[in-house]
Amino acid sequence: MPAAIHLYRRKAMYYWRRRLPNALASWFHRRHLFLSLQTPDPNFARRLVVLLDAKLEEVVTAFEHSEMHLTPPQVDDLLRDVVTKHLNKLERLSAAAKSFAGFDAAQAERDDRRAAWAYRLLHTQGSNAVVRPSDEIQMSAEGLTAADIAAVQDHLAMLRVNDLVPTRHGILQNLLAANGAPANASNLAMAQDVYFRGMWMALAQSERRYGGKIVEAEEFVDRILKDRVQPAYQLAARPLDIVQPAYVPEPNDSADCVQEQDAAAVDDRFKAMADLLVRKRSKAERWSAKSKQQATQIFDLLARFMKEERGIENMSAVRQKDLAALANFLETEIYKHHGKGKNDKDRSIAEMRIIALSKPEELRGLEPGTLNRHLTFIDQLFDLAEAEGVELDSKLKITKLRVINNTDERERDERLKLPLPKIKNLFNQPPFVNCAGWNRLSEEGAPNESLVFHGALYFVPMLMFYGGGRREEYCGLMTGDVIETNGEHPYLHIAKNKFRRIKNAQSKRNIVIHPELIRLGFLKYVSLIRSLGYELVFPDLFSPTTKSPLGNRYYKLFKPVLIAAGITEEGLGSHALRHAFGAILKKRDVREEHRADLLGHSGKSETSERYCEATEIEAMHKIVCTMPIVTGHLVAHPINLFHWVREKKTAPFSHPSRVKRAEAIR
Repeated sequence: MPAAIHLYRRKAMYYWRRRLPNALASWFHRRHLFLSLQTPDPNFARRLVVLLDAKLEEVVTAFEHSEMHLTPPQVDDLLRDVVTKHLNKLERLSAAAKSFAGFDAAQAERDDRRAAWAYRLLHTQGSNAVVRPSDEIQMSAEGLTAADIAAVQDHLAMLRVNDLVPTRHGILQNLLAANGAPANASNLAMAQDVYFRGMWMALAQSERRYGGKIVEAEEFVDRILKDRVQPAYQLAARPLDIVQPAYVPEPNDSADCVQEQDAAAVDDRFKAMADLLVRKRSKAERWSAKSKQQATQIFDLLARFMKEERGIENMSAVRQKDLAALANFLETEIYKHHGKGKNDKDRSIAEMRIIALSKPEELRGLEPGTLNRHLTFIDQLFDLAEAEGVELDSKLKITKLRVINNTDERERDERLKLPLPKIKNLFNQPPFVNCAGWNRLSEEGAPNESLVFHGALYFVPMLMFYGGGRREEYCGLMTGDVIETNGEHPYLHIAKNKFRRIKNAQSKRNIVIHPELIRLGFLKYVSLIRSLGYELVFPDLFSPTTKSPLGNRYYKLFKPVLIAAGITEEGLGSHALRHAFGAILKKRDVREEHRADLLGHSGKSETSERYCEATEIEAMHKIVCTMPIVTGHLVAHPINLFHWVREKKTAPFSHPSRVKRAEAIR
């Protein structure tokens, strides 16, 4: 029974449910609207229902008065937006293309004419357009050759192969939203037609780009000439009796004050503010070397885009539409893997667009997570600028540009779980049983032998499965972090150290060492590493010639082992062992607070986070001992180190850079 009109209660939460009028139901293809109000409070839910009912009545009224359809002025605005956007884009691309050696203007103009005809056919026939005999006659009459006509057919096929036809709904919806129109089926169809027409009109202006036919050229020059002579004309026409002598102010302290103010003005150029932010974050040790590199890269891209595309060099001049243009560029117009090439940092925005256009559609635009990370860095930059006294536009809302994750999957289902049989099979692979040699760890050794090397590849997978820590937390362990003399059960102290950082504050914790790891010689291994004078528990991962995280080297060794064990699905990497640890403990009915302490997660509430203490080592030991034993078949071999670790030599995989090699030769 409803708690109030249109209000229903399900599992302690309130929902709003309304039956749609027949006309609206046909538009939305559903009979009812059912919406969670996200509240268990009945009074608050009733107030929300009143607002939702009123909003629905507005929509129904607008629909009944045909306000749901595009008006002629709105259609004109849509067309103007499409033509303007693509004219600007085509002119930028043509300007960039002209800078390359071997540029052929005649060929570029032919390509544009062919593309224009493709969109002309799409406008006249719809998304299933083809070149009809009547179209061939008209093309020939306008000077197109048989090769041009074939190219038009190929262009139509290319657009369909790359899923550019029909146009993606997101583009059309954004176009409608920018002009205040609802994205219903009728308006989307109209927007599609306008989009094809606008593309045709923009591409048809090829003579403007390559033939020098600029219609506003004479008017533009005339206006400049008039502006040049206007001041002199006005001065001559001014009556002599009102011309006053120039005022020369007497020297005083005010001029000095103005100069001092100018000297104290905040330098709000992008690079200056970005350098300041990087220095502050580096000094506070809030950014790792990788974060610093990522931030610098996106700040450089931000400054380049604002200067080349928007004509802006100061942060105080940025408006919301400028940031929206940048977000759109990153989301749809840049190569997905931009930044990985050694020359990417020197490319202009136009060159970035050309590179992206040469790639398939699925490789254009950044992933949502990457785009949101870039926007987070930009948000931090503008926060700093505001704190430093830069007068920013009060309407800037960078967070509104973030991409929303529309996936229907629950968070716990987004990453695949590693089944227990596959985990057991993983520990049957050569590195744990019998490998072919120190440089062939993932290959099976000679029959009737049991060659095992103790190091990161041997112990880290066990540590992750039996302790739940992160890859980098284990790979960057120091010998001092292995605590054996503070109680009955030895444990690992996870904290920031000179070799690696930790993810967040709650990552600082203790992880008890599972008895199975002790049986297989982990403590004996650590003792031997200590006696050799090493600081790192796994020195076999360290190279003096790279700054890459130690976990990268570990995963390079571990990946062939995963593949050999049949663990090839996307998302089932080494991190899946940590997820398996959490999933198994949940099935064992271990309390959420205890699981959070082991995994290094924060509590979900004030009670579980502030008013409690970390799980004691004794209790933690009992919890991890509930984990299934997947290494019971392994033999506890005498500790066998890699020869370069035992002899304290540089790792064989360590290769100095070209610069260092050149310096060594000198």
